[in-house]
Amino acid sequence: MFPTSPMLTDKQQQILDFILAAHEAGGVFPSVREIMAHMGFASTNTVDYHLRKLDAAGVIERRGRLARSFYLPEGSPAATPARRSSRRASVSSRQTGIPLVGRVAAGEPILAEDNFEGLLDFQDIFATDAETFALRVQGESMINAGIHDGDMVIVRAGAKVENGGIGVAVIGDEATVKRIFSEKAHWRLQPENAAMQPRLVAKNDKTFRLAGKVIGVVRKM
Repeated sequence: MFPTSPMLTDKQQQILDFILAAHEAGGVFPSVREIMAHMGFASTNTVDYHLRKLDAAGVIERRGRLARSFYLPEGSPAATPARRSSRRASVSSRQTGIPLVGRVAAGEPILAEDNFEGLLDFQDIFATDAETFALRVQGESMINAGIHDGDMVIVRAGAKVENGGIGVAVIGDEATVKRIFSEKAHWRLQPENAAMQPRLVAKNDKTFRLAGKVIGVVRKM
């Protein structure tokens, strides 16, 4: 077992042990779904709950809900010198690249949580801070907005999406790029393709959130 914290429950300690062991074995942190499978949880929401507790306890840092986005703060009891060095390398890489964290459905939503693909070097065009990330588009529902299958959208996490603006909506563990309209009782996720219908999501749907605003598109070459 790795260093323990009295602030953690047994399950949280087990998750921390798994995160650190996976990182030491392969140099990368596990995805939410890998943690879910290891712990035998039925939902990624349970993993997210425990990860938020670990973050609050100061033993890990997360970059929102992005895939494999774990870091070890300097004061963490789990942060050995080697792991702190690894963390500094991660921070350095964040400063020179935008994380490509998955594929987004521009059509029917598909899972985007666990598809971390690497870092993109667009620092001369887009900000490369912790709030900017890229997602790969799949499908043709946004073609009239110039967003095609295989393109990458650059997203500003947490940024306000104006009514009718293009954003990334997350429903449960699924993400999709659409024009976002806030209507009286629901959100309307409007495609930019006349052959496709909008999707309505109730305002009280707790699985729904806006992940960020699309600030740019990188064309598939």
